Amino acid sequence: MKQFLTFVSLMLLGCCCQKENDEKMTIEGMISGNVPGKIEYTVPLNGISYFGFENSVQPDSLGHFKISLSLDKASFIELSNGHEPYGTIVAEPGMLYRVQIKQKKGDVQFTVKSKNSKGQELYNQNPNRSMLSGHFELEARKYSEDSVPAEIMQGLGKSRLRNVAKYDSLLDAGIISKRFHELVIADQIYFYAGARTSIALMNYLLSERNKIILTEEEYSRLWGDTFKEFSVGDPNLMRSPWFFYYVKSYLWYKDFVEGKVNPEDLSETKKQRLIHTRHIDLAKKYLTGKQLEYYCAAYIYMEAISKNYEKELVTLFEQFEKENPSSEYIPYIESEIIPIIAFHRKQDEVLNENIHFLEDVNSINSLKEAVKSINSQKIYVDIWATWCGPCKQEFKHNDRLYDLLSNEKTTMLYISVDKDDKVEKWREMIKYYQLEGYHLIANKDLYKDLRRLRGKDTFGIPWHILTDGNGNVIEKYAGGSTEIETLEKQLQDN
Repeated sequence: MKQFLTFVSLMLLGCCCQKENDEKMTIEGMISGNVPGKIEYTVPLNGISYFGFENSVQPDSLGHFKISLSLDKASFIELSNGHEPYGTIVAEPGMLYRVQIKQKKGDVQFTVKSKNSKGQELYNQNPNRSMLSGHFELEARKYSEDSVPAEIMQGLGKSRLRNVAKYDSLLDAGIISKRFHELVIADQIYFYAGARTSIALMNYLLSERNKIILTEEEYSRLWGDTFKEFSVGDPNLMRSPWFFYYVKSYLWYKDFVEGKVNPEDLSETKKQRLIHTRHIDLAKKYLTGKQLEYYCAAYIYMEAISKNYEKELVTLFEQFEKENPSSEYIPYIESEIIPIIAFHRKQDEVLNENIHFLEDVNSINSLKEAVKSINSQKIYVDIWATWCGPCKQEFKHNDRLYDLLSNEKTTMLYISVDKDDKVEKWREMIKYYQLEGYHLIANKDLYKDLRRLRGKDTFGIPWHILTDGNGNVIEKYAGGSTEIETLEKQLQDN
């Protein structure tokens, strides 16, 4: 019922909330190649574009789709699928945009035909145009070895001015409108300001390991001066996709630099599972009005999609609803809160009889020892962690995996590389995802053995291994539950 209400709310947001001065903006699109079941698009709320506040449209069999939205100001609209970006439209009220998305061998060509096509093309050439395709850190890394703050500021300033000059030329030539120009320039200004704060933040974090390039005084001044020059209170900032990360950096500056809070001192807050509550309280201290509403909504959404299923977020969402009962953000956050509620309800159920926790795990110091403790002829090993998003994505396809393993007389072994303080969360996730098979958390020696087995390859998860009953590796990189045909062939060949 709650999901139905969420759907109705989203439909109302998309169809019925037209304000008196809004004008309809239309996107007529065509996608070729592998036509997806849906195309997601960000829904500007009060001119604000955030990748989590989105609806979707289903293309027809030929790839045609249409999107109509009511806008009262120029806004960014990001088109994507599964948060994989296709491109961005700098959308204006009353405009028609004809979009072509061509997919070929992993490459995507995104073309927008409109009165301001050259402006659209220029914006989509920007690798850091949105949170789906870039981040402050990508620009900040170019200055990771620079030790002179003035040179860092000068370098970032020149990069910003080079980009801005391109849009200035298009405005002067009458190719883009004033409101197109104003939106994009504000976006560019705050992206490069954010890159400055990211350099300061990186130095702050490195100071914990005595690896800083800038002194404490230098990175603190660089951080603080950026917020003085490019104010968090600027209303144009809210219309940039970078608002969330820029404000988050501002709150960290207030907390860790001005407030002199040591991150290690927050361990007790983490134990009490109140770390998100503390951050929201910090936001309430320094933000007000629409900025506070937007930031809190974006923060709760961002933490919820990490799929750590923290009950604290349910409480924070309920508090947000109470404080902002008419907020347009509520349906978008709620859709991510519902799975957290379901996760905790699942914990009250009886444990699946096909889930087994290995005993005396502290004495299991190698993959061979783990496999031998099960006593089976063939073992399929899934190495994962509670914090691993792709691991949890794979679990959705486990029914097919378990059928295949049963047919091939292969036993399932899950090895988590979580730290000891995640034991409770580890057990909860096993129960929620119904991970049938044998389980253990790798101790230090077993983790070292897995790294040794990985060799020179980067250690990444999810990682699947096929072994015989003695722990000898048959397939170092076996197919996962989303590569079931590959895995089936590997099992049958061995």
